[in-house]
Amino acid sequence: ITTEINNNIMTETQQQQPALTNPTNQIILDKLRALGMHKKETPHHSTLKRASVLVPLFERPPSSQSNTTHPKNPNSSSIHVLFTQRPTTLSSHPGEVCFPGGRQDPSDRSDDVITALRETREEIGLFPHSILPIARMETVESKHSLCVTPIVGWIDPPEAAEPSGLELNLEEVEAAFAVPLEYFAREENCVEKYSVEWSGGEFVVRTYLFEDGERHGGR
Repeated sequence: ITTEINNNIMTETQQQQPALTNPTNQIILDKLRALGMHKKETPHHSTLKRASVLVPLFERPPSSQSNTTHPKNPNSSSIHVLFTQRPTTLSSHPGEVCFPGGRQDPSDRSDDVITALRETREEIGLFPHSILPIARMETVESKHSLCVTPIVGWIDPPEAAEPSGLELNLEEVEAAFAVPLEYFAREENCVEKYSVEWSGGEFVVRTYLFEDGERHGGR
């Protein structure tokens, strides 16, 4: 799988730029690209075992967007975020909502992007040729002393990320669902917010509840 991923990883200069459907989406994508793909971590992180997750983003036509508590605005973003839910039978993080991802394998050659794409392929069947890595988020240390790096990936064609079409690995993923990105920008949708200190830094933890009638389990 790693060899296939290496052959299919394309940079933004190699891949045709996504044709976005509205200006708001373009602004969001440009801001994410501005974060760059360089590492954002401390020397301490290099002493930890590594893991990566993919943050999959894709466009949905306005007519097929998930229901929210607010009327649809033609100028609002149609970008959605793809999430997965872990099986409740797992011993580690049972039932938690998360992104596809996992620990780095030796075959990943210490490449965080390869780890994220490989794990995504294994967990939800999303192929690397449909994923354009556009940003590397700040690396954080997990409570299990893992160095976790989120990789933001733009999914093209967008249909490849639709939960109903994914082939889930039921040993690792119980369900997949998508949430409009703008849902997280509305303060009234945040039901809980508090700060925690961890590994020398302070982090804001936010909790959101989202009702999705299009949540899909494995097939």
